[in-house]
Amino acid sequence: MKHHIKLYFTSLVILTTLNAYGQTDLLKSQVDSLKYLTGDSLDCNSVAWRIISNKKDAIRLLIDKLSDTALIKATDKCKTTSLRVGDIAYLTLKRILPLPFFAVTGMQYDLIKDGCQVGVFEYIETNRPKFKGQVQAYYDKKKDNLKWRQLDSNHLTPCYIKNNIKGQYE
Repeated sequence: MKHHIKLYFTSLVILTTLNAYGQTDLLKSQVDSLKYLTGDSLDCNSVAWRIISNKKDAIRLLIDKLSDTALIKATDKCKTTSLRVGDIAYLTLKRILPLPFFAVTGMQYDLIKDGCQVGVFEYIETNRPKFKGQVQAYYDKKKDNLKWRQLDSNHLTPCYIKNNIKGQYE
């Protein structure tokens, strides 16, 4: 009987480890696939929303992509030039963890035009490695105190609803 319990426990540990490793592998491949996006970068069916649904598990992977300058065929209304992998990583990341630009960079960008914070993408484009470091430092400072909060109905966009995502970290 002891042998069966030990065997069951060992099997359970192996399956749990494989499952966790498989999920990490899947998430990493999803983040890596951002480079293949076309059209609207945050269309409700985009892989970005599957990444967002992984919450905290996706944050480090997305931060790692912030400095990636590979051009992609996806678009965003707030960037007039071609998007880069790092841009879509930023757009995805800020739906998991709001990134107050001043708190992250020390730069103030208050002008909002057509729903876009003017100057943000220009800052990222010219300071990509620095920006990645700033986001990493901001996350490292906040990560132990992150709390998941439900979004009220005013902030739940159709994409949040379609992908069964009900909140974000604060």
